[in-house]
Amino acid sequence: MVKYVVVYYELPMRSAFHIEPDYEELFHFVDASRSFESASEYFGFPIGEGQFQRSQFVCRELAAPDGDKVTVYFKLYGYGNFRRALSRFFKSARSKAEKRNLQFFNKLGIPACEPIAQGEVRTAWGLLTNCILVTREVTGSEQLDVFMDKLDASNESQSVKDDLRRQIIESIAKNLKKIHDRHFYHTDLKWRNVLVRRVGEQNEKVEVYWIDCPNGYFDRTRFLRRKHGVIKDIATLDHVAYKRCSSQERLHFLSVYTGLPLDDPDLKIFADEVLAYRERKGKRRPGY
Repeated sequence: MVKYVVVYYELPMRSAFHIEPDYEELFHFVDASRSFESASEYFGFPIGEGQFQRSQFVCRELAAPDGDKVTVYFKLYGYGNFRRALSRFFKSARSKAEKRNLQFFNKLGIPACEPIAQGEVRTAWGLLTNCILVTREVTGSEQLDVFMDKLDASNESQSVKDDLRRQIIESIAKNLKKIHDRHFYHTDLKWRNVLVRRVGEQNEKVEVYWIDCPNGYFDRTRFLRRKHGVIKDIATLDHVAYKRCSSQERLHFLSVYTGLPLDDPDLKIFADEVLAYRERKGKRRPGY
């Protein structure tokens, strides 16, 4: 009788973990010989245990040897699905793309969370299995939808509420126009991906931060997909705005974005195009 011996083996993996120079002391726990693995384990995600879930995150406070403490968000992306892994074969890892996009926002003067470390693991054949991104917490901020809920429920005067809402609307509109003018499209500008915090001596001002932009891209054609990218970004915001903002506020957003007055017929045409995009997606929205 012939006996067969089956030998199981794992292909060698290639991993990397890059830390921004200003934050190297925070990651004193990282083992240089296995930097990705040791970082992932420190944040509670040992290699091989739940690593193939689509995405996971944890918030933790890091302390440098000198006692300085920084709160960070650790995000782990998994590629257990072969098709998802293959989709990143010729593209940057999700974490690397997000880091690049956040740095691009900051360079333009658009407040965004600060990426401080990024890493990835690929098979010997170049297939992505995992990637991680560590960002610094935006202290005192809240997601836009949460901020709006608290603002609506507060005892502040209506004029104060209206002014804060106007500041948020104008900030997002101006910054969105800024990236579109450079042929960059966010593609996922949902309310939960916008953070707001109040500043000023009497909390009379707001700062609006952008987070989570792994799928944003530059349109290298410069014009072929421009209109689609513009409409999609605005319609993504309007997915919640139609329920939380008045028609006048939504028109004001488009007016700030385009530079057109509220009574300009072209502004109404533009608004109709945003609504038509939603209808094509099968999600009808009330008109402006």
